[in-house]
Amino acid sequence: MVALFAIIGMSSFAQPSTPKEKRAAILTPEYYTPWIGASFFTIATAEHEFEVEPVQIQGLVFFYDFGDCFVGFEANKKGVIIQMTVRLFGDTARDFIQKAIDYGYEQIGEGDDINVHTNTRQLLPDINASKVDRYCVRTQNGNVYLEVSNSVRAAHEYQIAVFRSKD
Repeated sequence: MVALFAIIGMSSFAQPSTPKEKRAAILTPEYYTPWIGASFFTIATAEHEFEVEPVQIQGLVFFYDFGDCFVGFEANKKGVIIQMTVRLFGDTARDFIQKAIDYGYEQIGEGDDINVHTNTRQLLPDINASKVDRYCVRTQNGNVYLEVSNSVRAAHEYQIAVFRSKD
């Protein structure tokens, strides 16, 4: 992955060199767009390059503390990261979305969804409606989607998923 950061770093944006810079870089569309689903982007490589250890593992979803936010990487059975999830708040979330739009993601849909949170330590799950916006950018290796969920109940909280599809 170091070699890949070096190759990509030769383009128009700065090459991250420290693990902290690499953690920040993977949250930009220039990095996550080509890397989600790429055979070299594995859990083991991410842990090594970002110098992180999982704070929680649920099946094939590994959650990491990146300092400013928690990031979930869902892997397939080969360890390749096939989806990235991020929970961001307020201006940070809006900046994340705007950077994706500036990069070339186009809104392709919007709708309503129901979120069920069972980790609230309550007897019954926390159920709330949310607005979901879907963005897409076409790449030579398939479409990369960005789904943004924002609930009325937690107006400044955004749950964002990034994944690739071969369609």
